Amino acid sequence: MTEARSSFRHDGLDWQSLSPRSLALVLAGIAVLVYANTLGHDFAYDDWLVIVDNPGVRLADWRALWLRGYWGHVTGGGGNYRPLTVTTFAVEYWLWGARPAGYHLTNVLLHAANVMWLFALLRRYRVPVGVAALAALIFAVHPVHTEAVANVAGRSELLGMVFGGLMWWAWLEGRIGGVPGWFWRGGAALAYLAAVLSKENMIVLPAALFVAEWLVGRHQTQAQPSARWSWLGWNWLRRDGWTFGVFLLALGPYFGLRALAGEGVTQAVAVGHVPLAGWTLWERLVIMLGVGLTWYRLVLVGYPLQVFYSVREFELTPTPHWRVVIGAIITAGLIGLAMACFQRAPLVTFAVAFWFITLAVTSNVLLSIGALLAERWLYLPSVAAALLLAAGGVQGLRRGGPVRATALAGITGLLVFYSVIAVQRNRDWQNNVTIFESLIATAPQNPSGYMMLGQELMLTDPQRARALQEAALRIDPELLPPQGNLAELDLRAGNPTAARDRFARLLAQEPAHLPTPSGEWADWHALYAKSLALTGDLPAAMEQAQIALRQSPHSLIVLFETSQVFLQAGQVEAALAGFRQLTVHDREQGRAYGNLATVLIELERYAEAEDVLLKGLQLVPGAESLQTRLDFVRQKQAAATPSAGRSSSGVSP
Repeated sequence: MTEARSSFRHDGLDWQSLSPRSLALVLAGIAVLVYANTLGHDFAYDDWLVIVDNPGVRLADWRALWLRGYWGHVTGGGGNYRPLTVTTFAVEYWLWGARPAGYHLTNVLLHAANVMWLFALLRRYRVPVGVAALAALIFAVHPVHTEAVANVAGRSELLGMVFGGLMWWAWLEGRIGGVPGWFWRGGAALAYLAAVLSKENMIVLPAALFVAEWLVGRHQTQAQPSARWSWLGWNWLRRDGWTFGVFLLALGPYFGLRALAGEGVTQAVAVGHVPLAGWTLWERLVIMLGVGLTWYRLVLVGYPLQVFYSVREFELTPTPHWRVVIGAIITAGLIGLAMACFQRAPLVTFAVAFWFITLAVTSNVLLSIGALLAERWLYLPSVAAALLLAAGGVQGLRRGGPVRATALAGITGLLVFYSVIAVQRNRDWQNNVTIFESLIATAPQNPSGYMMLGQELMLTDPQRARALQEAALRIDPELLPPQGNLAELDLRAGNPTAARDRFARLLAQEPAHLPTPSGEWADWHALYAKSLALTGDLPAAMEQAQIALRQSPHSLIVLFETSQVFLQAGQVEAALAGFRQLTVHDREQGRAYGNLATVLIELERYAEAEDVLLKGLQLVPGAESLQTRLDFVRQKQAAATPSAGRSSSGVSP
């Protein structure tokens, strides 16, 4: 669809100094500028588990990436399936390994691409250039996007929207009808498939596209006075509405792949706490009306921000209280606004519809999921807020006089505020320590900040780590991970009896019928086995080791701790099998090969140790610890065969 040049003046502003392409590049450049300070960041939060500690990513194991859930290498039953996202991580790992700068650059560029998509698609719908540009600019600098952009694992949101934009564009290209039209619609379905393979919540995109096309089609059929039900766009619905069924074709392979990966459509309660599991649809709706106040604050104000929202921060009762009442008023007001603007300002109607449609999957209303809300989930829905703010701001600029001055000051102030907050928030995502410290600062009653920071400091500052775990338990005495972390700290401090007793109490709360792998539960069984072995109860230790291996056969903690238990019990081959598995799954290959060689040296199996060390040095050239062990092994071998050593030494090259 082409626009006349005069349409660039529909908002009363002079935008003719820049072509649409140049303006899109400027908007993308602003997005890059705002997030440029993330390029020097380390991996943080979920990045470590999803990328660095994911064997499928490191080894480019395509079968594992496509036939296993997003968290399948850690825990089962999560309900998350994002093979296209983790495939991009595998490609990047092949390109630059565990150096995070490249991953961060990709995220920033994907965000910039989404800014351009938003501007370009709005122009395709003949949205005035001022509104389109301002909406894209608000989206570019909005601070609620920091988690999606600054955290590499937020890639799924960015990539899903990129493919969603491609889907939307292909569909608009197919408006011409005929064979070319169906060609483009097929392309739109393929792009949609790529979007849902990037992130589950993109499944609602065709519904948002349908609303946009319906509003356009309704407007066109209204021009026909004799058209029946013209206000509803009946002629368009009858003529074009059925063509959206092409998107159903993409859902077949999507759900087929999910089934092969063993991922259902819900999250298993046993994996972790699903806050609204067991509530009825109506009860979830009432609860989330209260929680929704935080949504509105985040997309309109964008401050304060935090990495994790605890259920303790909300009143999870399906009864009217002040948050529910205010949330209901705002929600009803949005619906009323959409209806009031239905005829004269369909862009506003679309924005409201887009908000509710894109929140549908993550809202906890239609489907109970593992958290009440997360800022990254608002990446796509925030388009609605950007549209409403832009439409209101440009409308004020058209008025002239004091209203125009006020609108200009408000828009400028909002953009500056958003940009400053985004840049500052980016700094919080430098590494695990900075992000968890920021969580403690912004949400001191959220136990997760203390727990996660304490877990991060277990090796470097065990005393502070213990204090942080205890602080988490003072806030929520029933929280399980801090109990496991304290038991592990007891082990590290040389107090296996205290560790054993803590693990026994913790594992007494283990749910039945855990999916495989079972995440932290398996790790706790392995550590419990170690504490039992250290306190002299080898039969019980062996039993716990076997449970751990059944639950998570590839967990690094499970493999290392159970192998040590097997050694202590005299089951040498079982121990060696575990250490060999570590050479495959441990990203620190020098460490893994060194541990295996050390065990073989202790067993005086020097030839096998030499083979292991040589393989390790091929993978980690110049590793001093491996070379030292290799020299020692060769000295032992030479000492064991002195005659062979003298004979070989006398041979001239």
